[in-house]
Amino acid sequence: MLSACATYYQKQFDLMQYVYSGNIEQAEHLMKDAKWQKPTRNILLFYLNKGTILWMNGKNKESLEYFLKADNYIEDYRKNYATAIAATLINPNYSTYNGETFEQVLVHYYATMNFVQLEDFDNALVACKRMIAASQRMNDLMGKNNKYKRDAFAHNLLGMIYEAQHDYNSAFVAYRNALEIYKDDYAKHLGTSIPIQLKKDILRTAKMINFSEEVYLYENEFKMKAELMPEGYAPLVFFWNNGLGPVKDESSINFAITPGQNGYMNFVNADLGMNFPIYVGNQDDRKNIAALNVVRVAWPKYVSRAPLYNQAVLKDSLNKEYKFDIGEDINAIAYKSLDDRMFKEISEVIIRFAFKQIATSLAKKENEAAGVAVSILGAITEKADTRNWQLIPYSINYTRAFLPLGKQNVVLTTSSAKATENNTFFVDMKAGKTNFQAFQTLQFSNYTDRLGNPINMFNYH
Repeated sequence: MLSACATYYQKQFDLMQYVYSGNIEQAEHLMKDAKWQKPTRNILLFYLNKGTILWMNGKNKESLEYFLKADNYIEDYRKNYATAIAATLINPNYSTYNGETFEQVLVHYYATMNFVQLEDFDNALVACKRMIAASQRMNDLMGKNNKYKRDAFAHNLLGMIYEAQHDYNSAFVAYRNALEIYKDDYAKHLGTSIPIQLKKDILRTAKMINFSEEVYLYENEFKMKAELMPEGYAPLVFFWNNGLGPVKDESSINFAITPGQNGYMNFVNADLGMNFPIYVGNQDDRKNIAALNVVRVAWPKYVSRAPLYNQAVLKDSLNKEYKFDIGEDINAIAYKSLDDRMFKEISEVIIRFAFKQIATSLAKKENEAAGVAVSILGAITEKADTRNWQLIPYSINYTRAFLPLGKQNVVLTTSSAKATENNTFFVDMKAGKTNFQAFQTLQFSNYTDRLGNPINMFNYH
């Protein structure tokens, strides 16, 4: 029972300790143990974690294998109705984990990154388009309540790949689509501004394809001039995955119970403006539930891991600096995605609670002790689903540098008021070729709520 009460984050304690200390090789070794593939209902998380660890270790081919497995698993997913019923009526952790909506999108981000780092741009293009398709599919499933309905960064990344293939017209279109989504969705719902680098990329590609009207339009809108890459230079696109995304914990909400009509009971939380009418039917069951007056139900919430670093610059051998922009604020997307399905999540919890109370009532009719046992069992098994992909970054940041041809070194400086770190990278710049590099910083400073207030709730860091 103590094990069942632990959150998924607590159960991954050993893995996360290796990650936090930067011992990624040991983390990879740990995941070779067969226990990481069990239970089957968590196999998707195994694929995601293994793929991420391998990517961090620079093993792109091996990493790609696991992300393709994850993709196939999600595509072929079929509900096991026995576990679906158990999840609804007993505990959601009995269900097969199929990933949060944004997690299903990020599967294709890592596949795309592996392909571009392997210089397989044709397959990178396919993977990135699947990233866009995944976000569209999730939007269709979520409906009008979905705020994270289009992925701006996916279109942005698509433009980068088109540009690496010298398809500048398609690159411009992809960048322009990204701009629209950053404007309409990300700025409004996620607090993510339009990346300055995206503005530069739109202007550059528009000028390269002689779209003079668009150049004039965007130069006035962005208050900057279009600049082409100098002769004798090649582009370097650098991705900085900063920190680690949020983890799931358990939250609770109190509901007052009031009688309804035609066999219904109302579960009401006036502060949150929630009212869930649940059909109970049997008069004795309604009386037993109404006698409780107030109930507490559990559901998932996110806890952020605030990154140690909050800014970064890339410096070339000529000491020219290139600042990073946030392309994807995964922490913000996670909170918004949970908000979007909050009504559905809580309604399922209340249905589960009502079922347990009816089961307790039936047991008491047969035997008082059995009724007490069922009641205790119901309380023990009432747990929120705290599973999530805990190795995704807090945010994805990027910049584009133009470097002289030949072998170069660049220095990535990540910093905050608390610390500064320098990492040097050696790149071989070739004419007509885009060089893609990526780096992950794992450090985080503390746990916080969604507003950034520190939380002293875990003792695992």
